[in-house]
Amino acid sequence: MDAPDERDRKPAPAPLSSTLRHVQAVQQQPDADVSWSNLHDRVLRWVAEASQGLNLPADKSLDDLTQDVLLQVFRDIGEFRVEPGASFSGWVRTIAARKLKDYWRRARAKKRGGGRTRHLGEFDETGGGERFADDRTPRQSMLVRYQELQDSLQRALAQLGDKHKRVIELRLFQGKSFAEIMPLLGYTKEVTVRSLHLRALQRLQELMAEFGR
Repeated sequence: MDAPDERDRKPAPAPLSSTLRHVQAVQQQPDADVSWSNLHDRVLRWVAEASQGLNLPADKSLDDLTQDVLLQVFRDIGEFRVEPGASFSGWVRTIAARKLKDYWRRARAKKRGGGRTRHLGEFDETGGGERFADDRTPRQSMLVRYQELQDSLQRALAQLGDKHKRVIELRLFQGKSFAEIMPLLGYTKEVTVRSLHLRALQRLQELMAEFGR
């Protein structure tokens, strides 16, 4: 039997980089903590590099930008196409650039609105004597929407698993750092808490979107 012609042999696929292998593992198993931990550390570095030398609005910090980028990466990582030569770092840097651009767009819009934009949470049930940032919006309509958001948030929190609910409470409502949360949840690595927090935020957003329909 004749040996196969060398021209008929398909070249072996190029090997994936270690980063792409971690991305693939997370796509196939979202709870793969080892792979996500490796990606997490790299994302932190890429965001810092992407924002180096760039100014942030006064009400935003590098930590804010990093957390927003991490959340979107965790949420959208399934859409990234893993193939030889693909640049996951470039994808992350693009997300960081868009987030930063959005920060400045909001900051300029806030400045044009004049003064400090008040958050809904700063108003009491009757509206008090304060003025809304946009007086064109009827006060009653805003208060109704605020109540709807509160209801959606409470319903979503009630549906979270115990650890997801706990990390949300400690991080968002009590303002604790990841290092402070770590021993409270029985973890020994801060990156594990960050990963848990991202998954909890993603699930919370999904539930609030369902309840808001």
